[in-house]
Amino acid sequence: MTESKPKASRWNRPRPNGALMGLLGVVNRWFLLQGLPLLRHIPFVRDLPLVHAYFWVRDIDLPDADRRSLESAVNSGTVAFMGPNHPEFGADWMVDKEISMYVAPQMASWADRGIVAMAPKFWGMNNLVANDGGEAAKDYSVERALEGEGVLLHPEGSVRWTNDRVHALFPGIAQMAMNAAERTEKPVYIVPIVWKYRFVRDVSARMHREMGILEKGLELPRGEATSVPRRFHALQVHLLAMRMKRFGFGDTAGDFFERQSAFQRHLIGALEQHYHTEDAESVDKRIARMIRAIRSKLSVLGRDAATADKRAALKEHIAMAEEAKRLGEFTRDIYGSAMLSQEQLFESLKRMRDRLLRGGWKNTMAIMMPRPFGPRVVHVGVPDAIRVSKVAEAHAKDYEVSLLEHTRLRMQEKLDEINARIAPDVARFSHPNPFTV
Repeated sequence: MTESKPKASRWNRPRPNGALMGLLGVVNRWFLLQGLPLLRHIPFVRDLPLVHAYFWVRDIDLPDADRRSLESAVNSGTVAFMGPNHPEFGADWMVDKEISMYVAPQMASWADRGIVAMAPKFWGMNNLVANDGGEAAKDYSVERALEGEGVLLHPEGSVRWTNDRVHALFPGIAQMAMNAAERTEKPVYIVPIVWKYRFVRDVSARMHREMGILEKGLELPRGEATSVPRRFHALQVHLLAMRMKRFGFGDTAGDFFERQSAFQRHLIGALEQHYHTEDAESVDKRIARMIRAIRSKLSVLGRDAATADKRAALKEHIAMAEEAKRLGEFTRDIYGSAMLSQEQLFESLKRMRDRLLRGGWKNTMAIMMPRPFGPRVVHVGVPDAIRVSKVAEAHAKDYEVSLLEHTRLRMQEKLDEINARIAPDVARFSHPNPFTV
């Protein structure tokens, strides 16, 4: 879900088809997530390309206690708004679908309007709610939740595809739950859900392959003879130098993270000379507001020769803002630990390819449906659901903010709990962090 509010007139109300949704749940499980029945449990055979599913998930680890928490909050007698984290584009949709098959096989799911627009009738039959619907989409979602079907939204506002951090949340999940609470005596819940992807073996060879693709595509020095962490470090350093040159910023003193932060501040400062936006509590929101302001100006310009220079300037400003956003995705607070895990390297490389290598069908597929580097387990956790109450209008905004922060904290606590439980397995294939040496 996004903060933008496009006109609702373009939005098409979904028409869910239960039989189709059930069939796609089976297809999702066999061919996209976990692989073919029976064969997927046989060692060696389970890792054959025609046996393991596209996203190569050997197991979905959902502890019994978490399963019970999910079932008690999402059923025909409750009004449930499920909010999962967003650690990996593509595979997340499939985990969403699998979880829905456990408790709400006909739940409504929010999706980007661009995805739904590719096949609106098909996705409407799958109960996907395009996020360009404004109040009509919210009203439809509340209706479905009141009927006991459940609604799923990815609430993270600054999606960075990180396995270990839950970022600030968008307000939609709280707003819809509060709306529903005003309309029913049934219990209304925000149901946080988190998951963490973990590789079950060393995937260094695939990491080298991906880094080679990035080095070639971005015309950076090749690092074939080095170790995975050193090659990754060199890739990041060379990329930072290239992007600084691209935007006319001279290199600065300090370690990698300090130089990157100085570059980001330079870009934001340059943009703020042209665009005045509301104060925001985070750098992410400042950048997001600037991007919206620039795109708004660009959208009203004509396409004739008289506006060509203005269009070019605005497009350059969008590029600067997108670069500032990208620089905030690989930061010391998340990637400054003593060790870097395979999962952190995977998510970073996939983000890099998405942000900077977008030409050609291979890159398009790698962005939309990123292939994992090897077999993995999805560790799912379900914190206690948050009961949503009716509140006086004068206190609604404060209550909304409280619900969002409470939800984010429960998600992060459960994710930390999962990480602590699987830490020995993750550590087996982790690397000393070259950014902190």
